[in-house]
Amino acid sequence: MHCPLCSADVATRPVLHKGEYAYVACTACGGVRLQPFPAPALAAELYGDDYFTAAAHGGYADYAADAAIHRRNGRARIRKLGAPPEAGAAMIDIGCAYGFTMIEAKAAGWAPHGVDLNAAARAAVAEHGMVAAPTVAALGLAAGSVAAVTFFQVLEHLPDPVAALREAADLLAPGGTLLIETWDRHSLIARAMKARWQQATPPSVLWLFDEGDLRRMCALAGLELVSWKRSMKWVSLGLVAGQMANRGSKVARMIGRRLQALALPYALGDLVTARVRKPASQS
Repeated sequence: MHCPLCSADVATRPVLHKGEYAYVACTACGGVRLQPFPAPALAAELYGDDYFTAAAHGGYADYAADAAIHRRNGRARIRKLGAPPEAGAAMIDIGCAYGFTMIEAKAAGWAPHGVDLNAAARAAVAEHGMVAAPTVAALGLAAGSVAAVTFFQVLEHLPDPVAALREAADLLAPGGTLLIETWDRHSLIARAMKARWQQATPPSVLWLFDEGDLRRMCALAGLELVSWKRSMKWVSLGLVAGQMANRGSKVARMIGRRLQALALPYALGDLVTARVRKPASQS
């Protein structure tokens, strides 16, 4: 099987099984991916409205109801990104959903552009006076014109993450920043929970990364991994209850929507933020 992470055509070895699916490792680079691996068109079909409103494919029971929590996380993400190099510098939030992080980016002086496959999500971004498109190319931005690109819990859902990083690198100005929030399969909780790890969620999660994977992918895209740090985020009690209910918890089903806005800190060591840099032009 061809591996997008290292371009090798090699065998794989099983890592864990999850129902009718498995996660397998490339015997050349060690990258772990879903098997069977969906065609890009099938992968894209997973992100319809029920992903944000009915918890389909490991999604959200009511994404919009957690707006305050998403914005709180968005502020923390933008603080990690830092101030724009100049007022109104362009950034792209890939997998922007309803644009809550974009709102915080705009407030911090960035000129944010969003990318999301979901039409309702793009419409929500437009209601906030910003622009989102279904693909990066559809934004129509010139090569080298963007100061920052972000992938917040998105890269692991993409059929070809190296291609996505190369596309981002083409748009980044020399010295520009790429910020990635993803999950570490070598974290203590991931290794302890194995197939019960919350991130092992087929068919939407296609990749289970580690630091080595990301470093290798960045190098293939002409980018440099600067840092890989443990992160935390806030999640709503409603989201936690919904995920537990999907796993058959009767107690979780008793938790009503009135608890949706209650926020809990998620800091189990498996969420990471990677800072990536496009090298400056050589003189």
